Amino acid sequence: MKITQISLSLVLLAGLSLAACKKEAAEPNPNEVTPVVTEQEVPGTAAQSDLSPMAAEARVDDVSTGHALGADGAIADGQSGDDFAPGETVHIAMKVGDTPAGSAVKIIWFGPGEKRIDETTKTVDAGQTYLNFEADTKDWAKGDYKAEIWIGDEKVNTESFQVVDAANAGR
Repeated sequence: MKITQISLSLVLLAGLSLAACKKEAAEPNPNEVTPVVTEQEVPGTAAQSDLSPMAAEARVDDVSTGHALGADGAIADGQSGDDFAPGETVHIAMKVGDTPAGSAVKIIWFGPGEKRIDETTKTVDAGQTYLNFEADTKDWAKGDYKAEIWIGDEKVNTESFQVVDAANAGR
């Protein structure tokens, strides 16, 4: 009897510990808007652009690259890929449902040799689920490219892709 009570107590304690560790879904909070992107880590979290890496990762999620967007703003089914022919549009989509409306997200495009070729900043609208960026590759040379995604002072993702001969594109 005493062993059963001890076992039951241990099971109950383990259940309570697991419940305490469960992460709740983040709720967008207008008081936590991140209006500035700095492209450089700033120590601390005192200013609105100073986000912890965990907070930044929670705000921008499921980043993907592809050839076309779906109606919801995500990469369309069957359209993901990282090989593009010169002149094709590169689409990068990301979930921003846990990002406070008014927050700024920046994407920086780099070409062969890590040469910075462009950047764009967009603001998250209220109720927005996906934010997407695009680049026209018509003037880009064949080679390896990447796009860095920033929110506040945190780089949250890097997407790599290539501009290739048309015969090898679409993958």
